Amino acid sequence: MNEERKTERLPGLLSKEALPVFSAFFLWGFGTGALWMARPLLAFDLGGTFFLVGLVSAFSAAPRIIGGPLGGALADRLGRRPIVVAGCVLHGGAAAMQGFTDSYTVFLMLELVSGFGVAVWVTGSAALLADFTRVTNRGRGVALRNMSMRLGILSGPVAAGLIATAFDIGAVMVFIGVTKIFIVAVTLLLIKETHQPRAPAPEAGERPRRRLRLDVSVFRTRNFLTLSVVTLAIGLVTAGPGAFRTYFPVRAEDVGLSVSDIGLAIGLSGLLAMLISMPVGAAVDWWGRKPILLLGLVTMAASMFLIFGMEGLLIALIVAGVFGIGEVVGMNTLQTYAMDLAPEEKRGYFLGTWQGTVNVGQLGGPLLVGAIAAPLGIPAAFGIIGVVLLCAAAFLAVSRTAPAPAQV
Repeated sequence: MNEERKTERLPGLLSKEALPVFSAFFLWGFGTGALWMARPLLAFDLGGTFFLVGLVSAFSAAPRIIGGPLGGALADRLGRRPIVVAGCVLHGGAAAMQGFTDSYTVFLMLELVSGFGVAVWVTGSAALLADFTRVTNRGRGVALRNMSMRLGILSGPVAAGLIATAFDIGAVMVFIGVTKIFIVAVTLLLIKETHQPRAPAPEAGERPRRRLRLDVSVFRTRNFLTLSVVTLAIGLVTAGPGAFRTYFPVRAEDVGLSVSDIGLAIGLSGLLAMLISMPVGAAVDWWGRKPILLLGLVTMAASMFLIFGMEGLLIALIVAGVFGIGEVVGMNTLQTYAMDLAPEEKRGYFLGTWQGTVNVGQLGGPLLVGAIAAPLGIPAAFGIIGVVLLCAAAFLAVSRTAPAPAQV
């Protein structure tokens, strides 16, 4: 009964308390959109080879595997707002310093700090959003978060282009740092702390301990096994470091598409994803996690198989569009399910560790596709990824511990 009263007092998703939360997500996406355009260009200017550009992406992704669990554990110990602020300071500060360096090595080392800051912020903000929502509206809350970020990601490259034209590409990195200052201000001034840490009561005769201790008991469940299998499969192809965005432009160029055609296809994918985010969130809340997650896995798999027939702009647009729909259906639902499973007192630690699983998939996806594509070609590599997604869907379908429908 106390838990029910607690959830009833949570503010609505469209309340004035919610506006600063989703504004922070928009600002983060705004900086991320600019970063996706500026970072590879600046890395190429400093390094001079495509391999060194790829190495920067790897250096960005690797520390997230550690930063997620650590940031989550600290979010449970210190609260959500300090971790959100720390992530902004680390990422924004490192990005701004990258704009002033003329050394590739220094740029690379700063990318480690920047990637760690991203993991800390993503985990802290995810825990904050999970605290802010309840099971009956969490799907729509995740959808609003992703819509806010995608709107920022779509507009960020425009701002980056204007700044780079007026100044230089290094100025864009400074701009990214400035966006994080605004997030810190919004967090400290307008967002209330959603988690009040409670130290565990010591047993009789035991002195209280202040150090962080790893607790793996929350992961020794069939629910987490199901979550991990699906997460690794989806992580292979999703987000910036995933296989699709790494190799789709290469495949499109192979079949004769121009750079503008490739940009159009990627832009369509992002636009469709933003437009359907809220309907997907509503469906997740009304019909439950499992059926929508299955739909996302099958849709992403279909986009992988469509790459076999990609020979012109129309098919490329269809491939990108189907992938964009599948990605938002699958990833939004997966994020909602992870928040559902996270125990309240260890929510940050759970979500941070789960986010590390996502990063493992994102690191492995491009490597797997690259290894298969060398002897067999990119379409065959994506076909194998499609089979992996279908296998994950089958595992989810037969799992007794699959996501239960939300109670509405």
